[in-house]
Amino acid sequence: MPEKNVYVKNAVTGATPNPLMPAPDEHDEAFAETANRILQDGVELLRHLIGAHQSAIAIVIDRDWRYVRKFFSLSEKYAAWADYATPAVGYGSHAWLLEHNRPVRFTQAELEAHPAWRNFGTEAGKHPPMRGWMAAPIIDRDGVNWGLIQLSDKIEGDFTEDDETHFLRFADLLSVALEAAWEVRNSRKGTAT
Repeated sequence: MPEKNVYVKNAVTGATPNPLMPAPDEHDEAFAETANRILQDGVELLRHLIGAHQSAIAIVIDRDWRYVRKFFSLSEKYAAWADYATPAVGYGSHAWLLEHNRPVRFTQAELEAHPAWRNFGTEAGKHPPMRGWMAAPIIDRDGVNWGLIQLSDKIEGDFTEDDETHFLRFADLLSVALEAAWEVRNSRKGTAT
């Protein structure tokens, strides 16, 4: 069974100016609070559901990494990275996944052989190492990509087809929850979705 989350740098921030909320108000703050809870709980639950040592969720507004909101869950195996706080910049595999816009499940060898693998660029040796990768874009019902959800380092063996099935159901549920929170925000503001 996965251990508790040792990552201490999940930044729970309020609404920040971005292309979708240029001047955040109290309705945007309420949305940000709800989204933060969905993301923080989601990243932890997913790691335990599948049985992995690492889980991460990144919301990337309009595929612009300047507006990323990222949450990690790391098991005690990764305690050395509990304070890792370098902002995500959308490099290598992460950037590729947003363009690819489909789920992937790679062993470590497949990940390292992939043309988009960059071993974290300037963060190599500082970023928590990956050991296999299962990732999917977070897609709303209109096909808009809101970011990505990912797991690495399965507790036993490699990620399986069954793991992927559960993972994708969870990703869909996460998307539905975020979209519902966004619709509540829009309703309160009196704007269309």
